[in-house]
Amino acid sequence: MTIVALIFVKLLVLFLLMGAGLFLAYRHIFTKEITLELSKLLTRFVAPSLFISSFISQSFSWEKLLLLLAVMASAFLIIVSRIFLLSFLLPKSRNTDKYAVLFANVGFMGTPLALAVGGKEAVFFISGFVVANQIMQWTYGIYLISQKQSVINLRAVFINPATIATAVGLFCFLLPFKLPGVLVDAIDTFALLNTPLSTLVLGSYFYKTTFKEIFLYRPAYYTAFLRLFVTSFISILLIWLLPFHSSAVKLALTIAAISPAAMNTALLSQVYGGDYEYGSRLVLLTTVLSLVSIPLMVGIASFLYL
Repeated sequence: MTIVALIFVKLLVLFLLMGAGLFLAYRHIFTKEITLELSKLLTRFVAPSLFISSFISQSFSWEKLLLLLAVMASAFLIIVSRIFLLSFLLPKSRNTDKYAVLFANVGFMGTPLALAVGGKEAVFFISGFVVANQIMQWTYGIYLISQKQSVINLRAVFINPATIATAVGLFCFLLPFKLPGVLVDAIDTFALLNTPLSTLVLGSYFYKTTFKEIFLYRPAYYTAFLRLFVTSFISILLIWLLPFHSSAVKLALTIAAISPAAMNTALLSQVYGGDYEYGSRLVLLTTVLSLVSIPLMVGIASFLYL
């Protein structure tokens, strides 16, 4: 099976799980309160445990450590290139749109997809992208939404689940001995919750809005086009030009770069005065359209370097 076909099959699995999440919300099993608590569980504990699991599954080598740092630097390069590009493609007033284009849903979509296609090695490298993504979201991203430098939360840049989990995972990666097998199995088992839990919760969000709100607002399609096709294609070209020879690194960077709009497009808009409802619709629209865009972008990447 080609990588494009494999990606498409894995996406279908994720979308079926989203459908299950929508059904559970329709049956009032996934209520607003329950999905909020599940989101907290996911972002604070389950998703971070997947990063730790990916680190402890790898044997230490300086080459892998340097590659991880290079992935982080590459992620900053990709995001900064988007900031420059959007200064020409979107007006200053469309801050929520800019946020949606800049930041991808690496946690809820990218990481489960990387795990399904590339295994724990891909998750190991994608964690570097996640850290860079978090830093940029909690600095430039918050400024973009609020237009106030005073609200930038530097503490959140370093004290957040993704960064802490990466630091813990890195510590375990550097240890000169292996952790006890029972502890490793427990972490791995808990980490397996990430894919079903993240997709079920994401699917439940579709219950909170209508077909008209998601699909019939024309300006949102331009934003989705920029997020899923324009910036994804440019990111693929940048990855192609980067001097990486590891297929796992390139796969991790590619999946992270072409994922739909980040969930924080809605969440941070709600906290910092942006358009929360419009942000939610952008997340859902780009998520649906990614069923087409991700296989297409992976096909281009496969032709160039995968």
